Amino acid sequence: MDFTFSPLLGIVGAAILGGAIGLQRQAAQKAAGFRTHLLVAAAAAAFTAMGAHLHDTRIPSYIVVGIGFLGAGAIIRQGATAHGLTTAASIWMAAAVGLLLGYSNGFGLSAGLLATAITLGALCISDDLLMRIFHMHRKVALLVKCVPGRASLDAIADVFTSEKVPFERDVISIVADGTGDCIEIRYSLELAIGGELIAIAERISALSGVQRVEASEPFFGG
Repeated sequence: MDFTFSPLLGIVGAAILGGAIGLQRQAAQKAAGFRTHLLVAAAAAAFTAMGAHLHDTRIPSYIVVGIGFLGAGAIIRQGATAHGLTTAASIWMAAAVGLLLGYSNGFGLSAGLLATAITLGALCISDDLLMRIFHMHRKVALLVKCVPGRASLDAIADVFTSEKVPFERDVISIVADGTGDCIEIRYSLELAIGGELIAIAERISALSGVQRVEASEPFFGG
């Protein structure tokens, strides 16, 4: 498409498309929501339009660098897990949509609409649906505190066997407390689609000699 339109319409269009991406993030209760994505897209379009008016091709590159810093601010590390990567990527895409609309031509409009549709489609697909589509296993961890002895280890292993869950023992440590020695065992499990981690943890908690069970699994949200 070779038509052009007013840069003002480009900025408004970028705000609408960026806001649509932001609405999804806000509905998912992420830190960067409607206003952030709208402003990022509109600002990118405004800077791009100004660069086009001044015939300065350097301005879009400055936008890319600036958005990199803004996206990095959305990422939070908690232990070994990073949160906010998906939101940072959506901010990056909102800036790209703004850049496309800022050129105020047919190609930018069609590409911006396509980029927005792809982004919304990707954000609306749940992690559970992706794992079902690609037949992926969930990697989870169980920390079990129990009395020492082969009987306890065998009983825990029997639970995993009956649930058909592959497992590995990662760490075994001895803990001394007021009630006597106990051991802490970290199990790495691979759960099939639909496997219930809570149900497995409850079965192990009910075993004789088990004092505590802590379950955790990776966080995929952004």
